[in-house]
Amino acid sequence: MGTNKNLVFLIIVAVILTIIAFKVNLSSKQENYLTSFATSGNVTSGKINLTVELGVIINFTTDVIDWGTGRVDAGANNATLDTSRSTSETKVANGNWTGSFGNRTKGLLLENIGNLNATLYIKTGKNATTFIGGNNPAYELNVTNNESSSCGQNESTTGNSSNALNFTLGLYYTVNTTGDGARICDWFNFEDTKDALRLDILLRVPASSNTGNLEDTITATAYASS
Repeated sequence: MGTNKNLVFLIIVAVILTIIAFKVNLSSKQENYLTSFATSGNVTSGKINLTVELGVIINFTTDVIDWGTGRVDAGANNATLDTSRSTSETKVANGNWTGSFGNRTKGLLLENIGNLNATLYIKTGKNATTFIGGNNPAYELNVTNNESSSCGQNESTTGNSSNALNFTLGLYYTVNTTGDGARICDWFNFEDTKDALRLDILLRVPASSNTGNLEDTITATAYASS
């Protein structure tokens, strides 16, 4: 009987050792599995770096007004050519020019294609006398928003939308040939939906005007708004 008891005891011990070994083995497998997850030692990072430069860039997207060839009507003192008008009959009064209607006689389009608001000036190379000549010529500029709110102007003391030089959008002014020219906008916006201006020209051509090919250059100058 003592031998049988010892045998039973050994069998029980063997079973217990087997269970313990199984648990140890299972625990070892679980630890190996867990070590497959990322830890702080195998996480790293990189950087992306760039610098965007600030720039004032303006561009005439429509840069030519071409009235073609024409003359003042017989018996008239002068002819008036106005790019802001919408029909052939109103674009030219008391005269006949071959380019009096269509794309050639629409206003110039100026856009702020940079990434800064800009203070804008417009200057012509000639005045009415040197450009057109004759008796009582006129050479005038009219600026309007081609996209709403493109041209910002400081409010004057009278409440009118005008800057220190009293240039009001939508009105004609005698062209300016001095310095950078007339200050048009205190801030010319750069945002895509409000960054375009239209520049219209009015000419009064006397019957006694200069003849031949008459040409002038309009220069737009922009500085970063303060």
